[in-house]
Amino acid sequence: MKLKIFLGAILALVVSGVGYSYYLGAFDPVQVKEETLGPFYVLSHDRVGNYRNVGETFEAIQKEFPEKGLKNYKMFGIYKDNPNTVPEEKLRCEVGALFSEPITEIPSGFSLPLKYKVIEKKKYLTADFPLKSFVSIFLGIFKVYPELMKACIEKGCDMNGKASMEIYEPVVEKNTKYLFSLDK
Repeated sequence: MKLKIFLGAILALVVSGVGYSYYLGAFDPVQVKEETLGPFYVLSHDRVGNYRNVGETFEAIQKEFPEKGLKNYKMFGIYKDNPNTVPEEKLRCEVGALFSEPITEIPSGFSLPLKYKVIEKKKYLTADFPLKSFVSIFLGIFKVYPELMKACIEKGCDMNGKASMEIYEPVVEKNTKYLFSLDK
């Protein structure tokens, strides 16, 4: 009897795990396409260190931006170094909020130093991945980046020294867009 209960519990865990993975998009195909996107108007914070710690910046932005009257933005990250070749304490990134329209007035008093800039219109290799939970971000990294790298190699582009960009929209679109610039 105990063996049946144990096996039933194991089966329930496996089915739940597979179901959750399906929900997160683990079995969805990754489609890479070429798109021209931008310009992007961004308020960003420069960071150095392990990419896993960017969540601290995102949390501060999500708390402080609404308090300052900033709304209608998506979160983004520009990851400047390859974590497979650069020591984690030297990884550089820029994280913040991306707006579809220019910002006319930037409020002061943020807990993080922020800079405003415009990322001009560019041609990108892109791929979309569902953003259903925090786990989706990590699943997307492991699922999407190999496909983007493969497409980049097929196009003859060199990712050495190039940054990747991720745009997160967890509320309406529930999507992460991964971008590799094709422009020089």
